[in-house]
Order: sequence, then C-alpha cells, then structure tokens
Amino acid sequence: MILLIVLALLMMSGFGLIYYSTIYHPNQLHMQATATAQTLQTREAQATATANTEATGTAVAIANATATAQAQATANVIATTTALQNIYTSATNGSPALHDSLSANTGSNWEEDQAQGGGGCAFTGGAYHASIDQKGFYFACAAQNTNFSNFAYQVQMTITKGDAGGVFFRGNRSASKFYLLSIARDGTYDLFVSKDQNHSTDLSFGNSSAIKQSLGQANLITVILRGNTIYFYVNKQYAGSVNDSTYKSGQIGVFVDAHTTATDVAFTNAQVWKL
Repeated sequence: MILLIVLALLMMSGFGLIYYSTIYHPNQLHMQATATAQTLQTREAQATATANTEATGTAVAIANATATAQAQATANVIATTTALQNIYTSATNGSPALHDSLSANTGSNWEEDQAQGGGGCAFTGGAYHASIDQKGFYFACAAQNTNFSNFAYQVQMTITKGDAGGVFFRGNRSASKFYLLSIARDGTYDLFVSKDQNHSTDLSFGNSSAIKQSLGQANLITVILRGNTIYFYVNKQYAGSVNDSTYKSGQIGVFVDAHTTATDVAFTNAQVWKL
C-alpha cells in the first residue's frame, strides 16, 4: 500500500515537472517576452512621438522665423522706399531759388550756341532744345550764370528725335567738368562724371521702369545733391544714388546724347531748390 502511494506521488510529481517544463514555463517565458516586446514597442512609439513632436516644433519654429524674416525684409524695403521718397518730397518742397520756363532766355543766361557738325542749344517752339547731328557724341548747354552746391535740380525733358538726353550739374561747361545724368529711350539711365573732353567715368548705369520710352513723351528728371551723395529720380520715382567727391559745386545745364543717330531733345520748366 505504501509502495502504491509512493508510486502515485512520483507519477504526480513527474507529471507536474513535465507540465511545468513543457507547458507552464514556456508560456511564462512567452508572456514575459511578449510583455518585454510590448514595452519596447511602447518606448519606441513614445520616442517616435517625441521625435515627431520635436520635428514639428522645429518646423514650426523655422516657418515662424522665416515668416518673421520675410516680414522684416518687407518692412525694411517699405521703410527704405518711404525714406527715399521723403528725400524727394522734402528737397522739392517750398519756393525754388530758380524757376525758368525755358520758353525764352532769362537771367540764368542759358547758352545759345551751335554744335560742330550740326545742332546746338536754342530756344524754339516754347522750349529749350539741345540737338546734335553727329552720332557717338553728346553736346551740353549750360545755364552760365548759375552756381550751386547742395541743391535739388529738376527739369522736364522730351526726346523729339533720336536717342537720349539729360541734365548736368556741379559743372564747369568751358572745361567739360561736370556730372551728367543721361536718360535714354531704351529705358536706361547713365550717371557719369566728365573730367575733360576726352575722359569720363561711369558712376551708375541701369534700367528704370519709370522712364517713358516713346518719342514725344515727357520725363521729369530730378537730381538731389547733399555733400558727396547724389540721388536721382525719374517722374518722381527713385532711380538710384551714388557717392562721389569729384566736384563740390558749379553750373547746371542740359545735354543731348546721340548714341546711334541724330538727336533732338526739348526741355521745359527748370527748377532749383537750395538745400
């Protein structure tokens, strides 16, 4: 009887061992592995979510910074444009020191002269004309009794034939020493300084959408000089500026510029404001 009980106990313990080793323990290991995997997946998901949140935050920060920079750049452009326009408004405000209609000569003593090869400076048809027949040359016409240092100079210019025309300032006409601003029918401007009849230096060249390009269309040209700074405007719109110390004062005038063909330019309403 005792032997049977012992055998039964042995059989039960063997079955338990078999159950533990073949069923329970593997299941327990599987459950632990599953729990570990789920924990790792949860951590990975949390890490991914954190990374996504950080990436989103970075993207938003970059977008905000870009928008802020663009807004600041736009504000700077607007502020600069406003400041440059204010220079024009301020300089041309008040009563001018010189106001010549240019329908006839005045105390400014505008030149009436002939250009070699044809053309010259003359009052005709209610305007002051500068013309030249030889291509590849320009011809200047001075208001001989003028001398300005810091000032705004404005005149209306109409190309009736040919290529280009413009104004000169701080000049000595007889020595061909002056600054010149040329406005052409192709929409370009050219600011240069003449040292003598054979030497000149470009200071600024470019295009301006403000320039009216058709024959017979008037362009209002304005130059403003303060110290070494020269601002220039076409039809009251800012076109450019340079710094140059070559000349400090001198005569004002107009000129005709024949790039490719004989050219005639009519000028009216010359005004100067002292600054």
